[in-house]
Amino acid sequence: MGLKSSGRDKSRRAGVHHTGRGHRHGFQRDLTTPSLTLLTVGGVMGSGLFMASGLAIRHAGPMVVFLYALGALAMYLEINALAEMSIATPTPGSFLVFTHKVLGAGWTFVAGWIFWFSSVLTMSSEVTAASLFTRYWFPTIPLWVWALAYSAAIIAINFISVRGFGTIEGVMAGIKTVAVLAFIVVGALAVTGVLAHKPNPASPFTGHGVWIPHGWYGAAPAMLLVLFAYAGTGVIGLAAAEAKKPEKTLPQAIRLSVWLTTIMYLGSIVFILALTPWWRNSDKISPFVLALHNVPLPYGAWLMNGVLLFAVLSTMNAALYSNVRVLYSLAEQRQAPRALGRLNAKGLPTHAIWTSAALLGATIVLAYVLPHKAYAYLVTATGFQAMFIWLMILLTQLYYRPYLEKHHPEKLTHRLWGYPYTTYFVMAVVVLALLASPLAHGELVGAVVGFGGILLTWLVWIALRKRIQSPSA
Repeated sequence: MGLKSSGRDKSRRAGVHHTGRGHRHGFQRDLTTPSLTLLTVGGVMGSGLFMASGLAIRHAGPMVVFLYALGALAMYLEINALAEMSIATPTPGSFLVFTHKVLGAGWTFVAGWIFWFSSVLTMSSEVTAASLFTRYWFPTIPLWVWALAYSAAIIAINFISVRGFGTIEGVMAGIKTVAVLAFIVVGALAVTGVLAHKPNPASPFTGHGVWIPHGWYGAAPAMLLVLFAYAGTGVIGLAAAEAKKPEKTLPQAIRLSVWLTTIMYLGSIVFILALTPWWRNSDKISPFVLALHNVPLPYGAWLMNGVLLFAVLSTMNAALYSNVRVLYSLAEQRQAPRALGRLNAKGLPTHAIWTSAALLGATIVLAYVLPHKAYAYLVTATGFQAMFIWLMILLTQLYYRPYLEKHHPEKLTHRLWGYPYTTYFVMAVVVLALLASPLAHGELVGAVVGFGGILLTWLVWIALRKRIQSPSA
């Protein structure tokens, strides 16, 4: 970047910040395997499953089961590609540090700022979903009121120490994990006749007599919504610098996270289809709540709605955690204002938290202006940009693996199997999902916003690259 290396710079790259009083503050290594697993599950399992799955089911019909299985495979490969790099070089900047080393400053700038904006959109879609869940009980209160209240609460949580944050996020993620597993058990009891329920007028896997009711052309756009449900894996790389013994903690957390997520996702989708006709799903009510309306459990739908509220707030919490760490990394590499790279006495990047909070507040305006379309627009735009980040992670891994093999082979203790073919496979799945997304009704606007954000970021880099790369920047 044109900067001379100094002791201060080396400390900053190691996650240590010097204050004006001579003290040193760094990220705290307090995350254990259970807390990191729940943080990862919390980052992945949010409104993409609990709300957007209704849209995916409506697009693809029973075929959605295959799409979620494909999505689980893609997530497994992508998170292991990220883990390969993060375990070799645990750092607060995660893949952005690796991208800078093997692809250069331009790709890092674009990927970093898109990651940040995508995380803000994720928070916006999650808080909008939380507001929709709350409207189940309070239909007369505007969405933006709940969005503002929940945003303030999540921002406050991120000012707690890393250990306290991990505990709170662990509790929230634990609640939704238990709830989803309970939903699967209830679904199994209902389908097997142990628990009485209203029969589904159509076979779960051949609704309206066909496996793919809208054909491949109609099902393909659902893939972006499915992949969005598996997004959020980046938190595992960003948390590497705050994990105890990352070389052991990360692989364990990844295995547990992938197994938990896959079982819960596929199990949930199968029993949603078994209990509710696929064509009744939408983005107005969670498919989980809709399914439980057909099971005679006292307050079952009511309780599930409350759990889903915690679930999406948990994902929003994890998204803000990832978001501010990315801003910190960008500031460390002189691609964002230096103030965003400052840590307080607790090792928290407070300036980055406030910056992310400001943009989150701006996006809440959408819940006020377009209360009936806000979620559909946000989820598509978020999915588009989240998948761009997946592409950047995979592209970086293609080049970072040879770099490690040449310079630091002893650090390659965790490897993505099937490299480079598995990397190419996931990239192909993501590209096809992005290309198919605009074909779906209501997703064009979100796709345009997602692509426009990427294009705008490249233009900003072109305009500012000389200033960013100059030694005085």
